[in-house]
Amino acid sequence: MTKNLKHWENEGYVRNANAELFKTTVSKIRKRRAKTTLTWVKGHSGCEGNEAADRLAAEGAEKDTADKIKMRPNSLLVLPGAKLAIMTQSLGYKMIRKDKMNCQHSGSKNMQLAQAAVADPMDELPSQGLLWKSTKHKDVSRSIKFFLWMMIHDGYKIGRHWEKIEGHEHKATCNKCGTTETMEHILTKCDAPGQREVWKLASELWELKTGAALAKPTTGQIMACAAIKRGDVGTTRLFRILVFESAFLIWRLHCERVIQEKDLASAREIHNRWLKTINNRLGLDRAMTNDGKYGKKAIKKSLVLKTWQRVLKNERNLPKNWIWEAEVLVGIG
Repeated sequence: MTKNLKHWENEGYVRNANAELFKTTVSKIRKRRAKTTLTWVKGHSGCEGNEAADRLAAEGAEKDTADKIKMRPNSLLVLPGAKLAIMTQSLGYKMIRKDKMNCQHSGSKNMQLAQAAVADPMDELPSQGLLWKSTKHKDVSRSIKFFLWMMIHDGYKIGRHWEKIEGHEHKATCNKCGTTETMEHILTKCDAPGQREVWKLASELWELKTGAALAKPTTGQIMACAAIKRGDVGTTRLFRILVFESAFLIWRLHCERVIQEKDLASAREIHNRWLKTINNRLGLDRAMTNDGKYGKKAIKKSLVLKTWQRVLKNERNLPKNWIWEAEVLVGIG
């Protein structure tokens, strides 16, 4: 901050990943009437304050979701915009894109639903930036990241979208329920085979993990799932996996039925496909613990063990470290 602040302000903080944090820090320092002096301290030199800061940084790096910190930089103490004298085409383009993204996200009805789903009744709404970042969580597969992006942006062709397309108007209404289709209807309310069976299976597995049934999530909770905490790190991670994988399977079943016009899936088929989906995810977790193959992208064995603890078939007969054991499957069938 002592070295790059002038450069950051000249560029409008557009290249700074922690812009709001630095703006808030700068405004608080400038608000002080007394002189503020910053001193560089050599790392691991026995300075208690520095050692404590290292410990806190390590704890923060291990967290799945960032803490909610109120960052409100004083607009009178932080320079807005960028300096025209240093403006380039590249910098201007970045600023325009950033401004457009902020406008688009702030007007999103679905993003507001996601914010409300995560909000603490005693605190302010989580930032939209935090929720967008959560959709890119490392536990979210690429296909589900795209699914979430499309959900939040209302990008899927469902419901009233079909009313504008000649010859396809009938697709706007659910054949089973007779109501206009919405993402909420498809994922949580439709009477066609799919959502009811899938959420029941997810609840059964969740009950093995926690002893309590899993309440059917709202669409807001599905979109914001990666930012929701449920107990310890392993329980939270399993919750994330169950909700995302289950919602995505329900969506695929809907597309097969409506878009591809396939026959309705039977209860047995839905059961088997959901079980295969979760077991495939378990298998991927096990494979991703191979740090020799995946390096920095590898998942810690301890995290995988905590995630799937109490939900495996014949778990009592498995060793404590079952990562490389043959035929490890989830415990409902």
